[in-house]
Amino acid sequence: MKNFRRLLGFLKPYRVRFTVSAALAALSIGADLIIPMIFGWTISRGLESGDLKQVILYAGLLVLAQGLRSVINYFQWTVQHLVGQNVVKDVRDQLYGRLQALPTSFYRGMPTGQIMSRLTSDVEAVQEYLGWGLIIQGMAILSFVGTSVILFALDWQLTLILYLPLVVLLFIVYRFDKQIGPSWEAVREQMGKLTAVLQENISGVRVVKAFAQERLENGRFGEQNAINRAKNLDRQRLEANSFPAMDLMVGLTFVLLAWFGAQRVINGQGDLGQFFAYQWYLWGIIWPVRFLGWLISMMRQALAAAPRLFEILDAPLVISDAPDAVKLELVQGEIEFRDVHFAFDDEPDRWVMEGLNLHVKPGEIVAVMGGTGSGKSSLVNLIGRFQEATEGEILVDGRNVRDITLDSLRRHIGIVPQEAFLFSATVAENIGYGRPQSTADDIIAAAKLAQAHDFIMEMPKGYDTQIGERGVRLSGGQKQRLSLARAILVDPAILILDEATSAVDTRTEHEIQQALEQVMDGRTSLIIAQRLSTIKHADRIIVLKDGVVAEEGTHDELLALGGEYARIYDLQYRESDELEAEIHRYLREFAPTAATNGRPMPLAV
Repeated sequence: MKNFRRLLGFLKPYRVRFTVSAALAALSIGADLIIPMIFGWTISRGLESGDLKQVILYAGLLVLAQGLRSVINYFQWTVQHLVGQNVVKDVRDQLYGRLQALPTSFYRGMPTGQIMSRLTSDVEAVQEYLGWGLIIQGMAILSFVGTSVILFALDWQLTLILYLPLVVLLFIVYRFDKQIGPSWEAVREQMGKLTAVLQENISGVRVVKAFAQERLENGRFGEQNAINRAKNLDRQRLEANSFPAMDLMVGLTFVLLAWFGAQRVINGQGDLGQFFAYQWYLWGIIWPVRFLGWLISMMRQALAAAPRLFEILDAPLVISDAPDAVKLELVQGEIEFRDVHFAFDDEPDRWVMEGLNLHVKPGEIVAVMGGTGSGKSSLVNLIGRFQEATEGEILVDGRNVRDITLDSLRRHIGIVPQEAFLFSATVAENIGYGRPQSTADDIIAAAKLAQAHDFIMEMPKGYDTQIGERGVRLSGGQKQRLSLARAILVDPAILILDEATSAVDTRTEHEIQQALEQVMDGRTSLIIAQRLSTIKHADRIIVLKDGVVAEEGTHDELLALGGEYARIYDLQYRESDELEAEIHRYLREFAPTAATNGRPMPLAV
């Protein structure tokens, strides 16, 4: 009942239109109650009397009443469908807005396919019920009550006889209601699982093909699809077992009417016009009871979908603006972590950070290294409040990030993630995503700074080229440079590179490094990386271990320290660096004296 009342709350903004629709529906039922009586008069007062004028009069009234009813129905359905479409738009807007506001931790426990299923099929189920199912329920109640009153007034004894099959029909509907609700809930939940498998497969289709696992994925989808089929068959079996029994009771009602009603006409206890009117009226109680099973099924679909929608709408906004939050205006780029502790919501006992202290000066380039689970990504996520510190403080320009509005904080931070996400749009639209008001010159300038302009101009339509969903038409390096251009365009005071070159080859990495040297000049920059070539020229290198700063210093200082950084260096570069140093030493010592005809002797390396 709580979910039902909450569903009705979506109608509140449109209560005037809904009231108009309900009033028109009541008028339509009123017309339904008058029309059979006019039809009976046409027969009893017209045909039986042999008076053609009476026939024309009542036939005209019948046509007028039917025409009026049709006009009322037209406006009623128009208004009600408008209400239904407005409701479904509001529900989707609220869901989408909530999804934008929810923290990234929410998406760790909610598969994308489930979210898509809820925003599509579940919302449609709610719209169908609120859009017209609810009104039909009201019309069914009015029709049943109004028709019953008239039938008892016409012939209460015959009416009691005809209600016997309807009592059985009500019992069948009651049993159907008890069974169909859980069945629809199971169908909705399984549809979400099926959508999740489909979405995951489409997103990872390259991996599937790379490992030749099409058969495995067909099996996974086929298994979920078979379960979905079974659950829908279970639901349809309930309907198949109930609906024919309902039809049988309806047919039995008319059999009883034909038998007992005809006897009353023959015995002179009623006239022929009343008999035909009675038959027409009988539909006024049959269709509400007959449709009750279908309406209950529709209502159950909506009630099964409602908790799935409310789960999103009620998901807590763990990260939101404080009531007294202020906008961050001019930013120098100073960052400070003070005794920061952090654990994920679903793993509160496992500390990712445990007393982290770090100070980054304005304009400083700081590289962050560490093993898996050391807290590198969490560190940069905490700065922009994509995650919230469990304990301690994170400050930007001396102000706690909790006291800054999220929008203004994030507008001063440019992020180039490890996996460059691009939208299915033009190159220009992707670069200008962070600043939609940017001019074409601004976009081109950012692309040039990111070393992306040349390959963009080689595309069929240059900056107007559609790059496909997730940038599938681009190489890894091209996507990273477009991602970098997007970050550059917002002109951030703080630039964060989260392993931005980890997925590209050495040549592409060199090109991106050239771009970064210009971009990072004068900005506070945090570089998360594992390749030493990316970070060795940073002003300072931080090595994280077990959620704290284990080592800190320049490249040479950390090598001399002989700790974790030196171990990583030994694994990656010591041999190549020593070889390079040996070649340079050889050139300095021997090349000048080994010249021939004024030219240095060529070296065979």
